[in-house]
Amino acid sequence: MSQSSDQLKPVKINSKVLNLDFTAYIQDETCASQQRCHIMTIHDVGCDHTSFQHLVSCPEMAQLKSRIIWIHVDLPGQEPNAPDLDRSYPTVQELAQELILVLNHFNLHEVTVLGEGAGANIAARFAMQYPNRCLGAALVHPTGATASFFQTFKEKINHLLEPARSHHMAEGDEAFLLWHRYGQSNLENELIQSNIREFQDKLYHNRNAKNLSLFIESFFNRTNINERLCELHADVLIIVGKKASAEEECKKFYRALYDTRRDDMKKLTNSALLEVDDVADVIGEAPSKLALALQFFLQGIGLLPAMPMNKELPGLGRMSKRFSMEDADRPNN
Repeated sequence: MSQSSDQLKPVKINSKVLNLDFTAYIQDETCASQQRCHIMTIHDVGCDHTSFQHLVSCPEMAQLKSRIIWIHVDLPGQEPNAPDLDRSYPTVQELAQELILVLNHFNLHEVTVLGEGAGANIAARFAMQYPNRCLGAALVHPTGATASFFQTFKEKINHLLEPARSHHMAEGDEAFLLWHRYGQSNLENELIQSNIREFQDKLYHNRNAKNLSLFIESFFNRTNINERLCELHADVLIIVGKKASAEEECKKFYRALYDTRRDDMKKLTNSALLEVDDVADVIGEAPSKLALALQFFLQGIGLLPAMPMNKELPGLGRMSKRFSMEDADRPNN
């Protein structure tokens, strides 16, 4: 995955409710003469803002980069080299509610949110909580159900990566994080190997292991939002790799969303599912497909109208505005 060496300036935004700080970073290389929009990114467990900063800096994202002001958010205690938190960690619902402080700090009336994994769950909650401040939600590997599925598999995978474990990580956390992020990836693939080494390096050198364990526990203890998706009024793009560990959970999320919108053609038209073939880590393995999907989605909700449109969206795999329930329920080969 292409990376940028540019260091973004951190901005601390305090939540008096949580007594914790969000850390925001503005990535703005837009042209003043072009129409622009704002996207707020929310990272997954084991990650920070740099995963999205590197994505935006990929050559495949160049057209979007020049038209979008990106606000990357590090959740409390998850920023690089964060000090230990001396209190219990907020719930994912509390994090979503307090993210409004980021918009208020930068005097933004509305944004589109882009979240991955745990960040996608938080982004969906933010969109539900603040329908008048959220234009759309692009969710990479969202999971809406409770975490019994993940907790079961966490115990089963504890032994898989024993040689790679670090004493700085809580028992099982690294194995879970690698499985959570890379799923059924071909581990012999050079790009995937490189991405895993980079991810592990950040786990060892940038992540505060205590704070990360608190965030993982908070994510495990999440409530079910699949039952509340009637409250999600924003347009939604769901993106999942077919080799992702959360593939089936993402489909459940989409089916639940579909059921709330099936009688409203306008809402249904703006509810898209993209499944990317032969990929687990969409951001790391398929930035070109993600870029095309984002362009398609943003222009579909009325943003970036002057940006040239790729009508065929080649290589995207299956992207459907009217998702087939039969397809969703069909077992994978």
